[in-house]
Amino acid sequence: MHAVVDVGSQLNPDISWPEGAALSMFAGEPVQLMLFLSHPHELEIQAVSTPPTQFAWVDGEEVGLLLYRLGPLLTWSFTAYSPHLFDPADGLPGVDADPLVQIVLVDCDTNVVKALHTVRWPTDFAATVRASVVKMRETPFHQIAYDHALAALHRRFPTPEDLIVDRAEASCTATPVTDGE
Repeated sequence: MHAVVDVGSQLNPDISWPEGAALSMFAGEPVQLMLFLSHPHELEIQAVSTPPTQFAWVDGEEVGLLLYRLGPLLTWSFTAYSPHLFDPADGLPGVDADPLVQIVLVDCDTNVVKALHTVRWPTDFAATVRASVVKMRETPFHQIAYDHALAALHRRFPTPEDLIVDRAEASCTATPVTDGE
């Protein structure tokens, strides 16, 4: 289950988040991309809600990679994903037919939410991610295979741009969601 947050709210102060990104996808909820940065710069905060918001997906069989580029100034980044890394009690991993994505930027030093933005993936992109998640979900999980697949992708495609050009199954520019949607 993803965290319900607002800009200015503080996540659980007893949890220490490392710098990086985390991705959760559960049926019945928006996809949630959480970005944890130490003292994010104002440009990083603004980038969360400044178009374009771009995504790409890599299906590494044992691991999925969500690549993202927020705003026109920041470079591509990515986070690894496996539905098996979540507690089954949290819900069924998946991507809804209405593929909303909530992007949350958190200052990992204070656990304060600095930015929040919701976008919608195009239908074809969401279908590609959904099929990949279902396939991973139905395949038994082995940590060694996950680690090996992730390391192999890093070796073969050392930058996010290499992954996008040579390995991504799908890419898109997401549509911002307004409050009334």
